Amino acid sequence: MDLYDFEVLKGEEIIAAERSVPLSGPKAAWPKIVKMAKALKPTGCRIRVKEHGETIILIGAAVALRYCDSDFFAAA
Repeated sequence: MDLYDFEVLKGEEIIAAERSVPLSGPKAAWPKIVKMAKALKPTGCRIRVKEHGETIILIGAAVALRYCDSDFFAAA
C-alpha cells in the first residue's frame, strides 16, 4: 500500500486536505475523489492527489461528478 495526499483547491489555496491515505494504487483514488467532490460545492474547486509529493491526479470537482458513473471510473 502506498500513501496518498488528497487536497481540495480553490484557486491555488488548499481549502481541505486529507493526508497519508493508504491505497492499493492510483486507480483506487477515484472513488475517494468522487466522494470528496460530492461533499463540496464544485464551482471552481479542484481535487489534487499526490504520491510522494508529486501530483498524480488533478481534476475539477464538477468534472469528477459529471463522469463519476462512466466506464472510466467503474474500471478503477
